[in-house]
Order: sequence, then C-alpha cells, then structure tokens
Amino acid sequence: MVESVKKKYTHIIWDWNGTIIDDAKLCVRIVNDILEDRGLPQLLLEHYREQFDFPVRDYYNRLGLPCQGPEFNEISTVFIEKYHFLWKQCVLQENARATISKISSLGIDQSLLSAGKEEHVKAFVRHHNLHDYFCVIVGTSNIHAEGKLDRARSLVEGSELKRDEYLLVGDTLHDHEVAQELGIDCLLYSNGHHSERKLTASGSPVINQLNQLLKWVG
Repeated sequence: MVESVKKKYTHIIWDWNGTIIDDAKLCVRIVNDILEDRGLPQLLLEHYREQFDFPVRDYYNRLGLPCQGPEFNEISTVFIEKYHFLWKQCVLQENARATISKISSLGIDQSLLSAGKEEHVKAFVRHHNLHDYFCVIVGTSNIHAEGKLDRARSLVEGSELKRDEYLLVGDTLHDHEVAQELGIDCLLYSNGHHSERKLTASGSPVINQLNQLLKWVG
C-alpha cells in the first residue's frame, strides 16, 4: 500500500474487468475448462493472477495453449462464448457502485476503457445499471484482448484536459503501462486479475478496496 496524495483530478478512466466487475474467478473457471480439454494442468486463482497478461496470446503461450492461427481463434471464441453464457453470475467489486457514485457527486467526469469488445462491455455496464455514470465507454473491435493502448490514446488525445488531470484506475500491469505511455497517473486495485505482488512492483500506488480511491480525489 502507498500513502495517498490528493490531487485535482477532473477525469477518472476506469478499467472494467477485474476493477469494477469481479470476474477473475470466472476467467479461471473458463480457462481451466480449456486446459482440461487439452490435458494441461489446471490453474489456481493465485497462480492465474501471476500468469495472466496482455496480450492474451502471450498468457496462453505460457499455459501451453495455441497462441496464433486458427487454434488461437478457436480458443478465443470458446472463451468468449462461455464468458457470455456465465457473466451474469459475476457481481460488482465491493464498494464499486458507491465509489463511482461518490466520484460523480464530486463533479468529476468518468469514462471506461476496456480491452474487451466494445459492444460487449457496453452491454455489461448497462446490465449493472452503471451506464449513466460514464461520459464514454471505449473498448476494442475484436475478442482477442490484445490490449487497449490505441483506444486509450483516442480517448485522451485531442482532449482539452492536461495529462495531470487524468487518473487511470485498473487492476493489471497493462493499466500501469497504458498510463505511463499516456503520461497520466495510475492507481491499481489488487483484487482483480493481477496479484498485489505484481502490481506493487510497477511503482504505481496500489489499493485493496475501491473506496480508498476517494483518498486520491475526494
């Protein structure tokens, strides 16, 4: 944990998977089904949080799964189909709704940036009745979870805001890397898809409860 330093942020960029929605256990369940079908060792949640990464093809490669060509496309499709069948079982992270609502009441703009397919993310957000809190929801155009740097650039570049007015809130090293590339601050949440050990090594501050974000902006 890093002691907070309150700054005048005017725009919070949220990640979705693992940050707002608690879906890491579901992702482990689905990838274990895929591993079992291929006779490969199963993952525990703590191991998943050490292995998972972007682009997802690198993570699959470490697990011994195909990471290119038709087989990679097949696995990606299977994962997304199973996720879509089961995603309504996932709940919001603890304090997620209250924290987002409080930030909105402070007059701070919020957007959502995801490596997931944009139309899917919008459906998930609407299902949880959070869509009115976000001025924009940005995702990717495919199911391969290759990362979100290009989409992040499109979100920030051209804005009248200074880079120090943004804060990106996410749960993976990829969120830290995106923030660094954009020259904006990043706050990492440790109950998502990456372990606290991995997140702490990035140098970005780490929180283990979403309402701790308010110490940075409230």
